[in-house]
Amino acid sequence: MMRQKIYLLSIIFFLFTLHSNAQNTGSDVSGPSAKSIYGEFGGPGLLSWNYDQRFKGQKGLGFRLGFGGIGFFGAGIFTVPVGLNYLSGSKGNYFEVGAGASALTISDGRSLFSNDASTIIGFINFGYRYQPEKNGFTGRVFISPIISQAGVLPIYGGISAGYKF
Repeated sequence: MMRQKIYLLSIIFFLFTLHSNAQNTGSDVSGPSAKSIYGEFGGPGLLSWNYDQRFKGQKGLGFRLGFGGIGFFGAGIFTVPVGLNYLSGSKGNYFEVGAGASALTISDGRSLFSNDASTIIGFINFGYRYQPEKNGFTGRVFISPIISQAGVLPIYGGISAGYKF
């Protein structure tokens, strides 16, 4: 458990160090903050809808917030992934690295408001993002190791597609 916390803190430290050392040149960092909405299959939200925004410009540090899950006949898992991410690259083609947490609520479906188990998992994202400089289609392919009380799931990932505005 301690090793998992150190691993997650190391990634978060890496993100802030990367941001503070980044050079802000070119059209990718000027102008309004890039914003997008996308659907994601896999990753920390299982099957989720997400909002993503850069803090400044088209690349660099940003955040994501989503909701999703999967269920059948009232039973299932509800997720809320939240995280920081960093985009490096140019002209719509970016390497993405990120980290965050996802709240999970598991229900067996016996009652509409039953909450059989809740937990929080950590996640790390590494992948490719296509995000046009103007409005339009955006897509991602990524590996997303999951960190939970049960251990680390190192080979896990997902894909997403959405719209940048």
